[in-house]
Amino acid sequence: MRTSHCLCGQPIFFNNSVCIACQRTVGFDPQTREMRTLNPGRDGLHQQAIVPAQRPRGFFKRTPPPARPPDYRFCGNLHACGCNWLLPADSAPNSLCPACLTTRVLPDLSKPGNAQRWTKLETAKRRLLYTLLDLRLWGPGAKLHPTLPMVFDFLQSLPGQPPVITGHINGVVTLNVQEADDDVRERTRLEMREPYRALLGHFRHESGHYYWDILIQGTSWLPEYRALFGDETQNYVEALQRNYTLGAPAGWEQNHISTYAASHPWEDWAESWAHWLHMRDTLETAEAAQCQSNVIRPKIDPSLFCQEGQSPTSEIKAFAERISRWVALTTLVNELTRSMGQPDTYPFACSGQVLKKLFFIERVCSNLPG
Repeated sequence: MRTSHCLCGQPIFFNNSVCIACQRTVGFDPQTREMRTLNPGRDGLHQQAIVPAQRPRGFFKRTPPPARPPDYRFCGNLHACGCNWLLPADSAPNSLCPACLTTRVLPDLSKPGNAQRWTKLETAKRRLLYTLLDLRLWGPGAKLHPTLPMVFDFLQSLPGQPPVITGHINGVVTLNVQEADDDVRERTRLEMREPYRALLGHFRHESGHYYWDILIQGTSWLPEYRALFGDETQNYVEALQRNYTLGAPAGWEQNHISTYAASHPWEDWAESWAHWLHMRDTLETAEAAQCQSNVIRPKIDPSLFCQEGQSPTSEIKAFAERISRWVALTTLVNELTRSMGQPDTYPFACSGQVLKKLFFIERVCSNLPG
């Protein structure tokens, strides 16, 4: 997440709708992927606030007035779930932003706790969509125009009905809203013997299934995908049942980022996709904040990512350098959380085979047409 500042000079963050220092209104403009400082206007409109230009001393020549800053309107969900995304001024009052429009089904908000759960879900979803927006995989300026857009159903398990299972099918991502409760999520994590379980992780993982259908299925990337991840035509239901019954095969860590990734090639892609997004977003946040440390960066051999007989390209060298920064950064972050008596923020180790999978995803997304 890039660093932004209010007109008063204090930092503002991605989810802010008010500067906590000067109380100015702020919001996120998805068209430019930037935070805006705003002045209140009429009829629900807000004008972008700018620093007044100062004329130099002795300058008397008449100059044309500066262009009027643009007006914006907040998403209609600002006070419902804290959405701070901005819309063009000509949008109808109470219109929803592109992020909120992706939510297709909500749980019963009259039931206790569901309004708070919805807010947490939307907050995590907006961070996913910000990264996809930045990658031009979704939203204004996207390189992709899929037949089935990605939408979200937020459902609640009810007594006497089948439990809601988080998953994806045909563009629809379903999330159990109880995953927004820390105690439920932690209990599930322990039952599943997972090292990590987070709302943002769910969103990133399930979006991976959606983008597999668009980026890999039926494309020229499929043979290379199968060489790295395996044959996805193997029975999916049987593979998951085998994973839940017997666990991951011995030595899974040599080829997979997690035990769940070892269950089926589809899950391997989705888990790898989620970690690729973790890496991209976290590194961008650290670099925007100019986070420096004296943690020694490991040397990542660029030839690891080369095809047979290929010399390392600038793209390969840049990716190897990014992996080096990622390992050093997560080492530092884990040490910081240990200093606070908390579990590791990133409790994973990436083998050479996992890094090849991450680079494959990098190549797929970097070579989109348009």
